[in-house]
Amino acid sequence: METNGKMVNNDLNDLIYKLKNEDERYAGISKRLQIIYWVLVPVYLVFITRDIIVKSSVTDIVGSFCFLFGMIAFALLFSYYYREYKHVDYAQPTLIMLKKAVRRYTPFYRMGWLAFLGVLLINIGLSTRSLFDSDLLTIQLIFWGAMIGAVLIGLAIWQVRYKPIRDEALRLIREMEG
Repeated sequence: METNGKMVNNDLNDLIYKLKNEDERYAGISKRLQIIYWVLVPVYLVFITRDIIVKSSVTDIVGSFCFLFGMIAFALLFSYYYREYKHVDYAQPTLIMLKKAVRRYTPFYRMGWLAFLGVLLINIGLSTRSLFDSDLLTIQLIFWGAMIGAVLIGLAIWQVRYKPIRDEALRLIREMEG
């Protein structure tokens, strides 16, 4: 029969292996999304320049800038996530490393405000550009329905994929502290 210390050590080794895999995977996703948004930013600048040259309405130009700033917010967010997940230091003291892992794998992580800002700016851009062309209420219902759906899908993925990792880290923290 293993001692409690050996069980914790085996559990810790298994968890670190899972964390390294998930951190590497998430860093890769963040890098790809960051690249997509940084490519979209200059493309959208071309559209804004075209809108200004052809003397589009002020609401279209403002809407385009809101889209642009929303894309920049997402590019910065994924840039931050890439650095955060790519450069995890597993050589830190175990308790500190586990607490940081819990924080990384908690939904609505501290940089969630930047995601909300990006969504809000894109919504303002969409609303401003379509202010006179279509039914704004329908656009808002579709947009926010899609955003709520995306959050619910993300939470379901978190529940299946990341919550077990976070819960295991919390269990090991409790064992180490208690």
